[in-house]
Amino acid sequence: MKKVRLAMMTTALFIGITSVARAQDPQPGRGNRPNMAAMLFKDITLTPTQQAKVDSVEAKYRDQMQALRNGGGDQQETRAKRGELMQKQRDELKALLTDDQKKVFDKNAEDIRQQMGNRRPPGSL
Repeated sequence: MKKVRLAMMTTALFIGITSVARAQDPQPGRGNRPNMAAMLFKDITLTPTQQAKVDSVEAKYRDQMQALRNGGGDQQETRAKRGELMQKQRDELKALLTDDQKKVFDKNAEDIRQQMGNRRPPGSL
């Protein structure tokens, strides 16, 4: 009985520790990839009003992207629609910024484009 109790306590402790570690992840995103919005807003300090508007835009497009992912269909068509949505989202986010913030935003977007261009194609190691 003591062994069972000890095993249950150990399991509960492990689950608790991993939950705390996940909650403290500094870059939320899928897998090891950082959140795209976090990368776009790197070195930009938003006002509380701007942050609220950014959160609203992100939520709107998150729902649309999720619907697109769950829709199935032709892969190329889905990829094209996803690209259009991402461009619309970037445009809406950029419109919320001051001129100085837009310069940093554009630099961050260009850095992301360069990083994406430097990626290896799938299957090449």
